[in-house]
Amino acid sequence: MRFSILPVLALAGSFTSVLSAPTPEPFAVERRQTTQASIIQSLITTVVPSLSAINATAHTVTPASAPAAIAVAEATAQKEIAAVVSAFTASTAQLKALNAKRDTTAIATRQATVPLGVLLGELVADVLAAVDALLNALGLGPASGLLAPLGPALSGLLLALEVVVDDLLAAVETLVNDLLTGLAGGLLLA
Repeated sequence: MRFSILPVLALAGSFTSVLSAPTPEPFAVERRQTTQASIIQSLITTVVPSLSAINATAHTVTPASAPAAIAVAEATAQKEIAAVVSAFTASTAQLKALNAKRDTTAIATRQATVPLGVLLGELVADVLAAVDALLNALGLGPASGLLAPLGPALSGLLLALEVVVDDLLAAVETLVNDLLTGLAGGLLLA
């Protein structure tokens, strides 16, 4: 059995070329994510009292409750939902302004202690818990009219976060392209 060092060197060279290849500014993506995470954290802090009030209100009535009690619950829920939608709209505007800056030259350290995905999961879970409580308390008919503004507001917020995903995909694409190019070069030499 004959051993040749040439394929081993080619394979090692392909990994070296991947590591030395220029990549997008990872710190800029991380800095934006950190700032977006702080905006989402602030949003959660802002909307939790309103979502808790919706839950508390929903637990005071059932679809069989007196019409006056349901009317009071609907009015309270409508006020709190308006506050949540307002907070979502303000955070969406902040995120869009942050995305418009796109300063990729500044390097900042990671400041977020909780990843953006975890924060979004927490936010969506809190909103869905309030929606579920409201649907159970008022029924589908009355609650659907109250909940209508929440959908577009949450959708706008999530769409404003799309830039982080785009930047991450571009970095992964560059890394994979460089890796495959290096491997192809190594295989051609072997």
